[in-house]
Amino acid sequence: MEMDLVYNPMAGSFSERRLLALVRALERQGANVNLLPTRADGAVLSGKADLVCVHGGDGTLRDTVQTLGGDAGKVPLCIAPSGTINLVARELGYARDPRKFARQVSEAWARGPDGWIDAPLYTLGGMPVVACLSIGADSHAVAEVSGALKKWIGRLAYVVAIMRQLRRWPREKLAIKGELADGTPFETTAEAVIASHGALYAGPFRLSPRAALQADSVELITLDRSSRMTTLAFALAALLRMPIARLGLAEIRTVRRVTFDRCVSPVQVDGDHMPDCAYAIGPSGMSLRYVI
Repeated sequence: MEMDLVYNPMAGSFSERRLLALVRALERQGANVNLLPTRADGAVLSGKADLVCVHGGDGTLRDTVQTLGGDAGKVPLCIAPSGTINLVARELGYARDPRKFARQVSEAWARGPDGWIDAPLYTLGGMPVVACLSIGADSHAVAEVSGALKKWIGRLAYVVAIMRQLRRWPREKLAIKGELADGTPFETTAEAVIASHGALYAGPFRLSPRAALQADSVELITLDRSSRMTTLAFALAALLRMPIARLGLAEIRTVRRVTFDRCVSPVQVDGDHMPDCAYAIGPSGMSLRYVI
């Protein structure tokens, strides 16, 4: 098996020793591994791999999918967790231990594609969304996260960023419309938006019981008011695994398309700040294939 191993040396829990242990473990399982570090402008691929393995977080996975472009639905993927949160890898059940991970992938490869997991790919404009995106206080905080601090303290860097913006809390109403999963149109307004394609958000937290990577839909969570107190209540409910919709803290819709009334920025996509304008979320027409 020819494998591209894309790794992010700036990922939250990256270790060169662990990377080398991962390469050895994969080679013992028969893989010919091409080591490819990410660059400032994204991921680099050989173009000849049977399987692309991502050693990083959700952002590194997104960059890899973007580099694959039209081949994203053809070249299978696997994820060796090494990022700050790793939502996709956590949901799919990939092991962090290199030897266990290599065995997982080798056994799944031997079983063949009928046993792999297909995940319909959604995009924000032309940007792939592999796990989630958000607009509001959360995205403003991510825009302020220090890369050096994130490398040092991991996900706590997001908490530090939220604390820093308490004095200038952002609130701006958006008009939103789109199409539910059953084709019904909808319209709403919100000061904060989360679109979750995967089951998890910000770690082990599940905001909607219907969210799943394999679903051909996105869970749209909207907060009509996003004050400091309502956002705190929302976060505590998620932390305590309480039903945010039934508590009246947010509305949850299962959607296939979402359009915003104007350019929204900043936007958080898969844990990273996206400075470009965003207007719409929708299906790409492709499905990612995870070897697991």
